[in-house]
Amino acid sequence: MAYTIDLNKPLEIVNVVYSGKVSLDMRMQAVEQVCSNHSHLKPLKILVDVRGLLMDLSFDEQQAFGKHLANNPGLSDARVAVLHKPDFNPNTIIDDSAFNNGYLLAEFSSQADAELWLLRKI
Repeated sequence: MAYTIDLNKPLEIVNVVYSGKVSLDMRMQAVEQVCSNHSHLKPLKILVDVRGLLMDLSFDEQQAFGKHLANNPGLSDARVAVLHKPDFNPNTIIDDSAFNNGYLLAEFSSQADAELWLLRKI
């Protein structure tokens, strides 16, 4: 599997870890799994780890996926932290597209900082 999903129960943060090449279909599947299995969490806090991701989606696919995230009703109140390597975020186009369409996300190179942001009261 090119991704894993698990719940950090003490923090109530859903961790999605991508590794290697992750197709658009697999990403859509991961989103649906998160929404169907963790919709009871309010707000839904998601930490997406792309440190091991090898981006192979086209520019158009990345933009479309970002828009899908922003317009997905199951993610409407979600807070998302994207965890990437300090010098490279392979998810930039997706993140920008999602954010520009109203998705609440922030980018981090430190897992501790990402978790603190997710736990912060808005």
